[in-house]
Amino acid sequence: MNLIKLCDAILMRNRPVYKPAMRFYKDLAFEDIPEVSTPLIKKTLSANGISFEEGHTCFISKCNLFNNCNTDDKAKLYINKTTGFYMCSLCKHSGQWGQFAASLSLRKAKKSEAKKKNDNDFSELRELNESLEIITQSTQELKSFDNVGFVNIFNKFKLPIIAHSLLESLDIRINSEQTILYFPLRNVENEIVGYRTLNSSTHQESTLPNIQYGGLLMFRPIRSRDTAILVPTISDFLVLSNSKLSASIVCLPNGVNTLSQYVLPSLEKFKKIILWLGSDNKAWDSSRNFARKLGEKRCSLIKPSEQLPHLQNVQDFKAIIAGSHVMWHKSITTFGTLRAEVLSDLQNIDKVQGVRWKRFPTLSKILMGHRRGELTVLTGSTGCGKTTFVSEYSLDLAMQGVSTLWGSFEIRNARLARTMLQQMAGIPLGENLHLFDQLADEFQKLPIYFMTFHGQQTIKIVMEAVEHATYIHDIAHVIIDNVQFMMGISEEQKHMDRFWKQDTIIAAFRTFATRMNCHVTLVIHPRKERDDEDLTTSSIFGGAKASQEADNVLIIQDRRLTAIKGKKYLQVVKNRYSGDLGIMTLEFNKKALSYAQKKPKEKAIETRPEVSEFEETS
Repeated sequence: MNLIKLCDAILMRNRPVYKPAMRFYKDLAFEDIPEVSTPLIKKTLSANGISFEEGHTCFISKCNLFNNCNTDDKAKLYINKTTGFYMCSLCKHSGQWGQFAASLSLRKAKKSEAKKKNDNDFSELRELNESLEIITQSTQELKSFDNVGFVNIFNKFKLPIIAHSLLESLDIRINSEQTILYFPLRNVENEIVGYRTLNSSTHQESTLPNIQYGGLLMFRPIRSRDTAILVPTISDFLVLSNSKLSASIVCLPNGVNTLSQYVLPSLEKFKKIILWLGSDNKAWDSSRNFARKLGEKRCSLIKPSEQLPHLQNVQDFKAIIAGSHVMWHKSITTFGTLRAEVLSDLQNIDKVQGVRWKRFPTLSKILMGHRRGELTVLTGSTGCGKTTFVSEYSLDLAMQGVSTLWGSFEIRNARLARTMLQQMAGIPLGENLHLFDQLADEFQKLPIYFMTFHGQQTIKIVMEAVEHATYIHDIAHVIIDNVQFMMGISEEQKHMDRFWKQDTIIAAFRTFATRMNCHVTLVIHPRKERDDEDLTTSSIFGGAKASQEADNVLIIQDRRLTAIKGKKYLQVVKNRYSGDLGIMTLEFNKKALSYAQKKPKEKAIETRPEVSEFEETS
C-alpha cells in the first residue's frame, strides 16, 4: 500500500462519511443544513454564556465543548461567521453548526448524555499524529542534502531555485525514491497538520492527510508583520519566500479554484492580505471572490495586466506590492477607481470575453464566451432537448475548470449525471461498462455539484442552497432547470399571480448573479405557440421581465416536424455583451447524447448588425 492510501486508511477507518468512493458525483444534501446567520450565531453564543471575539471570518472563543479541552488555554474554538462550521485548535475536532448547537442544548439541559457528548478522546488528533508519523518515517529532510543535490532535486521537479539556508525554515521533505516532495502545512497554532505533495512525473499537487485540519503552506520571516501575500502555486510561493519580503507568504491549497472554509482560521491573525493570484481573467475573478470571503476591508488585489511580468520574472517585488489596490470602498465609486480595471479589461480583451466552449465553436463566436455575473435564459418547445443541450453546455465549461452547481427539478440527479458522463465519454456507456470506473473517476474530479431538490420548491429554499454552495465551493455557474418548478409553492398568498411569482424568481437570480459575480442559466418553458411559427423572446412564459433582465437569450427552434427539410438549431436572440445574433445548427449524436459540433465542418455563423442594449425594445 502506498503512502497516500495508508494515510487515507488511517483517517477513514472510523469515518465512512469521508470515503470518496461512496459517491461517483458530489451531491449536496442542502436539506440537512440548518439556516445559519451571523446574528443567530452571536445570539446562540451569548445565550449560552460563551464569551467570544469577532474576527475577520470567524468568531473565536475558548473551547468548552469537551471536558478535556477546558483545562488548556490553547484550546480555541473557531466558528465560521457565515456557515457556522467550527474547529478546535487543540483536539482538531470540527463539525457543522447543527452539531455545535445540539451539543450546547445537551449541556444546558444537563441530561445524562451530556457528559458522553462532551467527553472527547482526541481520536482526530491521534489519527492525525499517526498519519504524520508515517510520513516522517518514510521521508527525509531536504535540508540534509548538499547544495548540488538540492539543486538537482529542484530542477527535477521544475521548481525555482531558492537559497539553501531557506530550507531550515521551510522544513521540506522528500521520499526515498525522490519522486515526491512534501511541503508542511501549518494551522492557526503554527503546528504541522499535513503536507502538500508534489509529484515529479505528473507535477500534480495533493494534500495529506486531509484539508479539514486547516493547514496552509506558509513562510513567516523573522521580522514578519501582520501582512500575508496569497499565491496560487508552490513555484510562486518559493519565489516570494526567497525575495526577502517582510510579509508572510501563503500558498492557497486549491490555487485559484476554491478557498476552503477549513483554512480561514489560519488566516485570522493577518490584518492585511494581498492576493497575487496571476494575470488572467480567472485569477482576477477568484481574487475578488476570495476577498469577499476573507473580508474586503483587509484585502488588497494585484490586478492583472500585460505590463505585469510573470511572478518569477519580477525584479522589484516591493514596488508591485505597494501598488496593490484596496478591495473595500463605500457605495459610491468614481472613474478614477475604475480606470485601472477598464485598462485591464482592454489589455486582456480575449480573457475578459470569458471561457469559450470547445464543443460549440459557433456559440463562442456569437457570445464571445461564458462570463461571470451574467444571466442566460434558455427556452424551447417541450421535448426539443433543452436539458440534454444545457447539460453538455455546462459540462464543456466544467471541463475547463468552471465550478458548476446544477439544480435539476425535472429529472433525477443520477440520470442527469449519467447523461453528462456519456457526453464526456462520447461513447455508449451500456456497451462499454468495462470503462465505467475509469470514466467515473475522471468525471468525479470535475467541479460539478448537484442540488438534491426534485419537484416543486420555494425560491427561498433554493436561494439559500445556491448562496451556501457559492460560498463553500466558489461556484461560478448555476443552472436551474427549470424555473416553473419554483412557482408551484410559495410562502406568499396563494392567490398571487403566476406572472408575478416568476418575475420575483427572475429578479432574485438577477440580483444574485450581479452581487456574487456568478453566471446563472435559467431554463424556462415557452407559452403555447402555433407549431408552424418560430419562437421569439415574446414566447417565453410569463411577463417580459425574463427577456429584459437576461444578458443572453437562447432559443432552441425545432423545424423537423413542420418542414420536409426542417432542422433543429439554437438561435441567439439577445446578446448584451457584443450585440451579435445568430444561429447554430444542432445535430444530435445519439450514441454520445451530444450536440457537439464536428470539428472538420464548423458551421458558419449567421449574424445580424450589432444591436445596443439601449436600442432594444421590450
